[in-house]
Amino acid sequence: MCVGLTAQISFGQATKPSDKETLVKATRFLEEKPLDKDAKKTREWAMLYVIETKDVSVVLCGGDLTKAALEKKNKHGSELLGQYTFGMAAFKLENPTKATDENAAQLAGLESMLRSYEAMVKENPKAKFAGM
Repeated sequence: MCVGLTAQISFGQATKPSDKETLVKATRFLEEKPLDKDAKKTREWAMLYVIETKDVSVVLCGGDLTKAALEKKNKHGSELLGQYTFGMAAFKLENPTKATDENAAQLAGLESMLRSYEAMVKENPKAKFAGM
């Protein structure tokens, strides 16, 4: 199952030149410190940016690789799915010549999600989820 998050419908957000860089930095921050006190606010901004911007669009593919993030028992599933989204968007923004390479973007998103998960478990071993 794939779900596209595109910016075809914009809610009037004027993209600042620094928003692309901010998304990439936010993605890296959330990979390293996903449980930081500012992580929730950072995630909210990043998700709003990805949804509303015309700068990038991503396709979320649900399958065996993302199934564990979607399980209800996974306490951090929504954060991990968000990280998957941000990882794809950051990849496309950093690599404009590969922006249409969905396989590369999917891989980048999964890698970002796994980096974030590893950091979560390192900081809080109770965050470990068998499906991951």
